[in-house]
Amino acid sequence: MSIVALTAVLLSGCAAFTTRADDAGVPDDEEFLVDELPEAAPAFAAHFTDPIYDDPATEFAPFGSDEGWDMLHEWDERRDELTPQTTVADLIEGSGFADLVSEAGFEFSDDIPEPGGLEDAATIVVGAGFTLLRLTGQIDAEGRRETLRALDLLIERYDAPPELVRQRDDLQSWAG
Repeated sequence: MSIVALTAVLLSGCAAFTTRADDAGVPDDEEFLVDELPEAAPAFAAHFTDPIYDDPATEFAPFGSDEGWDMLHEWDERRDELTPQTTVADLIEGSGFADLVSEAGFEFSDDIPEPGGLEDAATIVVGAGFTLLRLTGQIDAEGRRETLRALDLLIERYDAPPELVRQRDDLQSWAG
């Protein structure tokens, strides 16, 4: 399945991802004190220098959401599967999101976002894009476009938080 088709399906709705709380019931905020982010590929570390890329406690950080955190840690454990040909779509599919897709509208609502809606789908795409970048130092052209599209959707929805704008600007200037 192409990333365009996969992202279109994802952006039409998907199920919520798991939480970061561990089996002992440690709340998410406390777990941040114990867990660190996996080592970044040199190309990622050289370009994505803002502290937001190492901040697991800010919801709009690429690895601060449950989706981004879980995606990063899952694929860090599966790094041996990542090659220069790995795509954002491969991460999304390999994490099981293609099977969790449900019907949802494309329009943002003024209400609190519901799990499995457009916001969750966009957050998953952003998490996958930055996970691939952090772990491999590369991103496929189609995955980059879809990650930028997802960032634009989140920027619109949440009234341009600086963390999301920074990610979009840095990804737009990525030449790797």
